[in-house]
Amino acid sequence: MESALRIVGDGLSIAALAIISSTALTAWKRVPRGLAVPMLWSRDGTPSWRAPKLLGLLIIPVLATLMIFAFTLSGLTFTTRGLDAIMLLCVRATLAALMALAQTFHLRFALRTLHDEGRL
Repeated sequence: MESALRIVGDGLSIAALAIISSTALTAWKRVPRGLAVPMLWSRDGTPSWRAPKLLGLLIIPVLATLMIFAFTLSGLTFTTRGLDAIMLLCVRATLAALMALAQTFHLRFALRTLHDEGRL
């Protein structure tokens, strides 16, 4: 059972990273070179912090890769048994989904802001 849970967890992680990387690639193609990407917004909806294109579009994919595969790289997925393996799968699935959602929402708001400013 533990190996099946590990395979399902790896599959969900890979699917989330595929979503994250494909959205980053699509945004990379849309954002012109040298343009700063909005990263944080104030309460009134205006960007309060911008980052260079490289950092703005690749920070979430890099962090997601490190966080999602930290379980596998640490060997934790190979040593858990029983209920612990089920809980680990739930944590990995939730983390993968949250990182994919964070990426899609960030890019949605960033691209919308750049479009509204007439920069896209």
